[in-house]
Amino acid sequence: MTTSPVIFGDPEALLIGHLVTAFAARTETYKATSVGIGFPAASGYHVQVELEVGNADAYPVTERAQVRVNCWAPKGKRSDVKDLASLTMALVNSYDGDAEATGAHVIGGRSAVIPDPDSGYLMCWFLARVNLKATLLAS
Repeated sequence: MTTSPVIFGDPEALLIGHLVTAFAARTETYKATSVGIGFPAASGYHVQVELEVGNADAYPVTERAQVRVNCWAPKGKRSDVKDLASLTMALVNSYDGDAEATGAHVIGGRSAVIPDPDSGYLMCWFLARVNLKATLLAS
């Protein structure tokens, strides 16, 4: 018996798209002003989404992608970076999915606040799972 060949969407892109929309509707002073896969390019509050690993135990039905969500705030904004991480956790948990995913949820609490030695930015991170839907690969 052969398994149907399937592909899965990009968990970083899916979660980034959700977070960009969700942050646009927020009014908190510490909300992210940018969301992406890279380090913050300018001053302000930034959320970085990076794929760590995918679990394909349920292939070809789903891939459970684990992503690290890094929240960045300017130097001296220790409480804000923790608040940003908490807000981002809530927004990740509010992602109900779409055509490529069944949703996402946080799988770990906030980290300790860590200063970046080069920029002075403060970072607080957590892990989340994005459950991806399979798309049948065209033959």
